Parts: sequence; C-alpha cells; structure tokens
Amino acid sequence: MKEFLLVISMWGNTGEEWVYTGNQYIMQELFTKQQCQIIAQNANWKKYEENKYLGLQFDCYYKDQRQ
Repeated sequence: MKEFLLVISMWGNTGEEWVYTGNQYIMQELFTKQQCQIIAQNANWKKYEENKYLGLQFDCYYKDQRQ
C-alpha cells in the first residue's frame, strides 16, 4: 500500500500570478491516498483569510516522491 504525506504550502500573489514562497509544513503522519485527500479538502477546514496576497495550499504527495 502506498503511503502519502499531507503538505501545506504558502503561496503569494504578485498581482499577476501565484508563486510559491518557499514555506511549507509536512505532517509526519502517513495516510492512504484517500485519507490524505479527505483531510486536505476545503470542507474540513475553517479559514480566516484576511490577506488576499497570501494563501495556503493543501496537497497529498506519495511519501517516496521527490520534487
């Protein structure tokens, strides 16, 4: 069974496009793909976004995937 990691990354808007800021958080717990995708869904999070130029992105990556 493949194991996945939940990665939360921060993005900034330049006024023209969204760019990765270089900051990310990686949850140390391993999940199945389905479990990870359920956790990452927007419906599972209450958001307070006051800065329209910063945003968080939630992704699931196969633990052995290299980028």
